[in-house]
Amino acid sequence: MTYQEFKKQIPLMIQEQLGSSVHVCLQEVIKNNDTRLDGLTIFSEHLNISPTIYLNYYFGQYRAGGSLDDVCRDIIAAYRENLPAERIDISFFTDYEKVKNRIVFKLINYDRNQTLLTNIPHCRFLDLAVVFCCLLQSDRGEYATILIYNHHLDLWNITTDDLYSLSMKNTPALLSCDIKSMSDLLKELVPGAKDCGVNPDKGPYSPLYVLSNTGKLNGSGCILYQNLLQNFAEKMGSDLYVLPSSVHEVLLLPADGADSFRELSAIVEEINTSQLANEEILSDHAYYFSRDTGKLSMRL
Repeated sequence: MTYQEFKKQIPLMIQEQLGSSVHVCLQEVIKNNDTRLDGLTIFSEHLNISPTIYLNYYFGQYRAGGSLDDVCRDIIAAYRENLPAERIDISFFTDYEKVKNRIVFKLINYDRNQTLLTNIPHCRFLDLAVVFCCLLQSDRGEYATILIYNHHLDLWNITTDDLYSLSMKNTPALLSCDIKSMSDLLKELVPGAKDCGVNPDKGPYSPLYVLSNTGKLNGSGCILYQNLLQNFAEKMGSDLYVLPSSVHEVLLLPADGADSFRELSAIVEEINTSQLANEEILSDHAYYFSRDTGKLSMRL
């Protein structure tokens, strides 16, 4: 079965299994980096919000040997697990006074998102774009965002500069930064793991640090938090290489002269190509932070 046949068949099967009390809809969704996915949504007459489930990922399950019934069962289980318990009041989004304290920013790649950027307010930063969202938090402590579009500026009678000022204040307060050494992170993920750092007595010692936010959501934006890179560089006693490992985090590496900027950029590009989904990619090269200038740049 081809993917085109798959995406026609699955909605019909789910509609049949769930009955007339819901309406199953399939539409194309444009994600980060112009990634186009087929989003399946199951609308219930009792609720005004429903999770979107992307069929592209489930086609992989089918091609790996799963039956259509297995795929439908997993999609319905995911739908029910992420379904809100009751109707959610989203009218607050039309009221700027209720929204303004939730406005945060995130970073995306400028060139990879040209279609999206024509429709949303943004600010250019190096090869990236600063875009804006409304941050929501569930009772379970999970985060979600609503992207802010150009028409919201007219609705709220504000400017892109207003969004930028608010987001620079709100984002560090709502999503505080989190910096961990790669060794500590490995120990958290694999209890009992030994230190993965290089012993300085046996060779060059180049510790990596992971920078994200406490929500692990679009944490690469932490590089714009006021004085964060400056303070960390002073603590390390070194300028920094900043490696964009995804939209959710970056890696910090003291620039002690042992690493080549060009080689590090090649590593970033290789990881993007082989390890990341397209929508997770932030940039294809490393950045350099200078303690003297206090600025992040795309080259030495």
